[in-house]
Amino acid sequence: MTLTPAQQAYVQSAFPECRAEMADYLARGVEVVVYRQNECGDDVPPFAVAPKDRQDFWIGCWETPELAATEAVSLGLQISTFGLRTKYEISRPE
Repeated sequence: MTLTPAQQAYVQSAFPECRAEMADYLARGVEVVVYRQNECGDDVPPFAVAPKDRQDFWIGCWETPELAATEAVSLGLQISTFGLRTKYEISRPE
């Protein structure tokens, strides 16, 4: 599967050592979870998007769960669940 221009740009913005794996996840349109991360400080937005089956690989972090979900969907990913690591629940984006 070929990446869209937006997906290609996103892959290029990732750390070089993560690009191949990021491209694979985006090309496959994997199921992802949106959750509040607590592994980083205030310099990293609090809501992470990660593959459902590999939550130690962050596709990205955003300021709100709604923004995280919107960005994930715009990258061709499927939202599996929200708040998997916390009890924080939100609605799925339309």
